Amino acid sequence: MHYLFEKGASYGKKLLLLHGTGGDETSLVEIARYLDEEATVLSFRGTIQESGMNRFFKRNGLNQFDLVSLEEESDRLIQMILSVSEKKGIQLEEWVIVGYSNGANIAAHILLERHFAIKQAILLHPMSLGVDSQNFPLSDKKIWLSVSENDPIVSKEASDQLIQQLKNRQATVTIMPTNSGHQITMDEINQAKRWLSER
Repeated sequence: MHYLFEKGASYGKKLLLLHGTGGDETSLVEIARYLDEEATVLSFRGTIQESGMNRFFKRNGLNQFDLVSLEEESDRLIQMILSVSEKKGIQLEEWVIVGYSNGANIAAHILLERHFAIKQAILLHPMSLGVDSQNFPLSDKKIWLSVSENDPIVSKEASDQLIQQLKNRQATVTIMPTNSGHQITMDEINQAKRWLSER
């Protein structure tokens, strides 16, 4: 799995970036630098190709997810995070995930379905993938997410379902409503930056 690693200041945040469909390991770096210019950045490229576009797991059409691929790629991503973190001497608890769309979706899935030490995430336009097989508490997780009222890809039902899944498991969830479709706006990034600075 291709990844980019840029070491920041010792006092900077540790940001783990997961791009949206068609992105790569560089797509969210500018946003990460805006969130914290002194951050250490670890950014992965999804291994799945869909019509030449990078993704983190397969789908069989819009919002028709391949759940076997989802589980396999979740485990692959976890192993890569563990490997790079150990190599770089960074504790898992130090990472804050910053995920967009497809990257936000696999991040939310891992937080919900795996016992994983990462505790904080900024999820831009995520949705529920319809998997809800675990019941261990997420009371140590703090999640900021943005939800658009007119998102052509993520329905209100899908975003509401994810929020409810997280809340049902006692995660602390901060929700930012937008009306920007599926695009990331500066208002979202500024709100996420404010949230991150308080952690």
